[in-house]
Amino acid sequence: MDVHSQLFSDYIVSGDVVLNPQSTHKSFDLQLKDKVEDFDLRVKYSGEGYLGIDCIKITKNTVGIRKNAFLACMAVLLFTVYYLLRRKIEQNKRTLFLLAAITFLSCVPVMTQGMCTGHDGAFHLLRIEGLAEELKLGTFPVRMQSIWMGGYGYPVSIYYGDILLYIPAILRIIGFSVSQSYKVYLFLINLGTTLITYICFNNMIKDSKAAFFGTAGYVFAIYRLTNVYVRVAVGEYTAMMFLPLVLLALYRIYTEDAADFKKYMKNAVLLAAAMTGLVQTHLISVVTVSLTIAVVCILMIKKTLRKNTLIVYASAILMTVLFNLFFFVPLMDYSKNVSVQVLNYNNAAAAEVIQGKGAYISQYFMFYQKVSGGSGTSISDRMAITPGIVLMTALFLEFYFCIKNQDRFMQFMTLMSVLLLWMASDLFPWNFIIKHVPFMEWLEKIQFPWRFLPIAQLLLALLLCMLLAKIRQEKRERAELGLFILLIVTTGQMFSGVIQEGNYAQQYDTAGIDSFSVGNGEYVRADTNTDYFNGVTHTNNVRIIEGYTRQGKNAIIKCEAEDEGDNAWVEFPLMHYKNYAAYGDDRTAFTIEDGDNNTVRVMIPKGYKGTVSVVYEIPVFYKMADMCSFITVLAAALFAFANIGKRRKKRILN
Repeated sequence: MDVHSQLFSDYIVSGDVVLNPQSTHKSFDLQLKDKVEDFDLRVKYSGEGYLGIDCIKITKNTVGIRKNAFLACMAVLLFTVYYLLRRKIEQNKRTLFLLAAITFLSCVPVMTQGMCTGHDGAFHLLRIEGLAEELKLGTFPVRMQSIWMGGYGYPVSIYYGDILLYIPAILRIIGFSVSQSYKVYLFLINLGTTLITYICFNNMIKDSKAAFFGTAGYVFAIYRLTNVYVRVAVGEYTAMMFLPLVLLALYRIYTEDAADFKKYMKNAVLLAAAMTGLVQTHLISVVTVSLTIAVVCILMIKKTLRKNTLIVYASAILMTVLFNLFFFVPLMDYSKNVSVQVLNYNNAAAAEVIQGKGAYISQYFMFYQKVSGGSGTSISDRMAITPGIVLMTALFLEFYFCIKNQDRFMQFMTLMSVLLLWMASDLFPWNFIIKHVPFMEWLEKIQFPWRFLPIAQLLLALLLCMLLAKIRQEKRERAELGLFILLIVTTGQMFSGVIQEGNYAQQYDTAGIDSFSVGNGEYVRADTNTDYFNGVTHTNNVRIIEGYTRQGKNAIIKCEAEDEGDNAWVEFPLMHYKNYAAYGDDRTAFTIEDGDNNTVRVMIPKGYKGTVSVVYEIPVFYKMADMCSFITVLAAALFAFANIGKRRKKRILN
């Protein structure tokens, strides 16, 4: 269905609305910019049977007021921050301008009408909308999202960290459209990636200009742009914002004096914070980063085995667990007690194909690659899986530099970059390791070897910083100019392809997104066929008095069980996951079992007449984990503020 005006189409802001067979009603937002005289609601129906419309209701809401109030508050907040920091801003205006320019240019493809949904865009937009709907109901933190699959529910928040997605979810609650909320989120991630990368590189290299070029190299790395605008892999490109923090923590662990225990222990907090960012955005990135850290520990074994270094690593692991206990506890509970598709893949079959999906070495050196495609066997069917010619050029210049100079750190970074590029390619023996090395079959969960490219790109960007920092001044300007031109050309080509070839769509309201956009259905109960999810309520020895409705957090049916027969039940149009509970009018608990196709089947006592309510309840041990994480984060924040206060007081005294 859509809203249409032949004469005043520019005055109507609304997208297509999907009407699926699981729902008996649909609500959505639309905006009228001015008076419309030929306002139409059009239904496009090509199914079998008939479509009946009982009622159309249009009501005015407060979205415009809420949005304007929010924007006014943001304007006041930004002005206040500027006023308080005006001296520092004036002192660093050139650096801030350059970083703002990088952020602005990295967002060019979203400066259009609509948004590019790419490979996974619909899935992540549903995650945002699912969070928004649950927050409206007063649920925090969100575990089960009820809007998925026509209302059957999906526990995506248990399996996929989404703490940062609360930002666009809150914008949706305020009243901003799906596209607007997502674009703000993307801008904030690009901004965060730019700032964090610059701060980390500058901290390591002590050369602000070189750090700026390294930051640009990382932000505009081709595979990062592929993640952002082609794959729309929200989790993975968000995780890339935290990779520089991991790199900085490792750099400090292996370069700082381990004897100064108090100062050295701060690296544990930094590493734990960085790994928490990965846990809360993309678990597969946790795996790839952990494997990389393990390689670093082995290659730097002498320093790794120092007492204080081991204490730092152990402390970082403990803090990471405590920070994320609110996420780990439900995840472990479901992993143990709920059989889902992602845990039931054929490992043998996956091991046969993972290596072939790796990047081709030739792709690393291609000047231009099409933006569409995936990871098929034919290179013509592949998306751009490469760090980009700029970073690859920096790698080869590093080879030359390492031959002429005995810089151990640069040599180590070059070695790690080459190793990660190899691991991301189809030449690394992933199939052999998974099939023949004991206890390594879990590596197939990585799915695609090119998931190591984000780490490789980061190391190559750092090599670019180091290279520019060591080039003599008279040659450096020419090198910087050449790299800058090359970066602009390759990025411009990438963005042109995205804008021209990308799958752009107007997404004003999630009502226009198919709620069955579950990707490969990783978190669907095993042996469940979602094609049979039709919203129908099934019964046995039970008469329905009032049909299925949703009232806030509760799914409700009013029914009457027969006086005869011991097997009376009602099957709700909900997928049965752990923690669902059913109650009668007097809060008497009813038993829940797996129904047909793994739906919620509530067993009804003989002769019962009244309401049956099904609700997703949070167990006590989930709440205990929530509290533990909250206390840990609060303690870490107080510790950080105390250190900032001590440093400020010390500067004043000096």
